[in-house]
Amino acid sequence: MIYENAHSLISKIKNKEASCVEILDAFLKRVEEVNPKINAVVALDAERALERAKKADEQVFKGEKLGPLHGLPMTIKDAFEVEGIVSTGGNPQWQENIPKRNAEAVQRLVDAGAIIFGKTNVPYLSSDLQSYNKIYGTTNNPWDLERTPGGSSGGSAAALSSGMTPLELGSDIGGSIRVPAHFCGLFGHKPSYNIISEVGHMPPPPGQILTGNGLSVAGPLARSPEDLEIALDVLVAAQEQDSHAWSLKLPKARTTKTSELRIAIWPDEPYAEVDKEITKLIKETGENLKESGALVETAKLPFTFAEIDKVYSQLLNPLMLAGSPKETFEMLEKLNEGLNPEDMSELAKVARGSVLKYSDWVVVNAMRQNMRQKWREFFGNYDVILCPTSITPAFKHNHEPVHERKLSINGNDQEYLRATLWAGPAVIAGLPSTNVPIGLSSNGLPIGMQITGPYLEDKTCLEVAKLVRDLRGEFKIPPNFK
Repeated sequence: MIYENAHSLISKIKNKEASCVEILDAFLKRVEEVNPKINAVVALDAERALERAKKADEQVFKGEKLGPLHGLPMTIKDAFEVEGIVSTGGNPQWQENIPKRNAEAVQRLVDAGAIIFGKTNVPYLSSDLQSYNKIYGTTNNPWDLERTPGGSSGGSAAALSSGMTPLELGSDIGGSIRVPAHFCGLFGHKPSYNIISEVGHMPPPPGQILTGNGLSVAGPLARSPEDLEIALDVLVAAQEQDSHAWSLKLPKARTTKTSELRIAIWPDEPYAEVDKEITKLIKETGENLKESGALVETAKLPFTFAEIDKVYSQLLNPLMLAGSPKETFEMLEKLNEGLNPEDMSELAKVARGSVLKYSDWVVVNAMRQNMRQKWREFFGNYDVILCPTSITPAFKHNHEPVHERKLSINGNDQEYLRATLWAGPAVIAGLPSTNVPIGLSSNGLPIGMQITGPYLEDKTCLEVAKLVRDLRGEFKIPPNFK
């Protein structure tokens, strides 16, 4: 039961083949069994969840109208406020925060019938590709406990892949949904920009409201693309402040047939070198799709990766630095004074972001909007583009200062933060992007790829994810957690 897909569990509840209490109990027992090794679930609300499960069973018995997630137990990334459950954002200053209301996205899940029974771990302020903090410690990857499950939705991914929850809500500004899904062999969807409310997300601090910062999004992680679609249908809505006048309805997928697909493939990039095993599996997936009748062509983009990264880094870094100590800005300002304009090292990009003037931001944002229009033209010729999710499979825990960390890619040391490069193209253009698992590395680690599509055509990404799943195989249970 613990590894059944969410849509299967929902069907069992509605058909009276399993009770809500029975399913919740199975997940709570699984948390008790495996969480000490993984440390993904960091807060539980078992008693209230049990009461809600009992009530949900009564509704089934009485034949009442049931929501699309009726009785489904699930956990929530600890970047979202959940009513009555300590919600920290990984920040020790917020460890006493017990919200009196749910984040808007969480409330939509609850209104659809989901039963929230716990929170999952994040890095401090959701600002790392590893999930650890001073409150709850380090989350381990179920595929290899010495490795990270990714971040910032790392607790979400680790809980899903080890059978502790059937569905999760994450958030993504630098790959924070997609990279953990890639590291843990899952499906994760970064939606089109601002179609799911982030009101109640942390950061910003509790009590302050995030209505959109131009980059970050909220979205689901799951063990099947069908589960992503069910969650997306529930989550997509105007923010409460706009709901009296605005409504959202995503278009259907462009096609459900592989033979009608036009696919661009972007398996590697000199500017953002990728582990050769990732590139190989993406190329193999492209060949599988081609053999199944799809048009598959190597991508020819109307801009370079360096141009994308220049815009992305200048939009991202000021946001990530917001709220940093005065000393941090002073150090970065000094570093920026002697910076070579051609220096595109990660530390240099952070330093530039620390002193970016608003007048310069306006220019960079105009460049972003120009790229968005070029992507729109690109997707007139193609339905989706396939590309790496990150430059590497899951790597070993490394808690050294960020700019001292290195990753070995094809035998060469790379700066740690380059692992986020492939997150940028979809983020700056507000495009939907789905991570789908496509195989294992030579040392048995999951490898995924992104399926990125046109703005607001999220369901096209999900439909292609289904087709890729059918060709490359379903979610695989980590060997040590079957």
